[in-house]
Amino acid sequence: MQMADIDIQCIIFDLDDTLVESEPIWANAYAKLYEALGQEFYWKDLLKYLGMTILDVSRDAHSLFKVTQYTVEECADMLRKFLLEGYDGNIKTMPGVNEFLQNVNGRYKMSIASGSPRKAIETTIKAKGWEKIFTQYVSSEEVEHGKPEPDVFLEAARRLGCKSEHSLVIEDSVKGIIAAKKAGMVAFYVKNPPDPEAVSQANRYFLSMNDIRPFDLQKI
Repeated sequence: MQMADIDIQCIIFDLDDTLVESEPIWANAYAKLYEALGQEFYWKDLLKYLGMTILDVSRDAHSLFKVTQYTVEECADMLRKFLLEGYDGNIKTMPGVNEFLQNVNGRYKMSIASGSPRKAIETTIKAKGWEKIFTQYVSSEEVEHGKPEPDVFLEAARRLGCKSEHSLVIEDSVKGIIAAKKAGMVAFYVKNPPDPEAVSQANRYFLSMNDIRPFDLQKI
């Protein structure tokens, strides 16, 4: 396959299971919400919700279970509370993340664009000592539509002063990859094991950030 040159000027990272291992935190929060609604939470539900905002998840659960005792907003408040309880200094980084950030820091403008609440992003940045690396970050709750719509990535690029065609998104979910492509950005999918749909949608696929080389940021 012939490689084409790209001019990447900024890198936009997803947070959850891209930079940090937060899937257990989300699964626990979802399970607590389901319990409050008198339902049992299953693995398939976690897969369905990957990349979605708290409000979108709450709308889905509220409609699915025909909830009458709580409003959608009350469900969202509960889920946010359960979620934020899990974001602390003990959260692990994903393989290769620290090394990759060291390699690209100062060479590119960088931001986080996540479906997590802004407080979760801020807590993680502080816990990992990333304050000087990520001076810009956007929650999907700050834009009109969450992933798979492109809003959060477009807003992240706007805040960085970067055009879409010069932006690289690094993501771990199908919805995130679709959102990045809708935004007109280069999309790197990082996941082990991979989802075939995400692999087919992304410009490049990597098992972990350990596998992304400087050359990969110049050609696709």
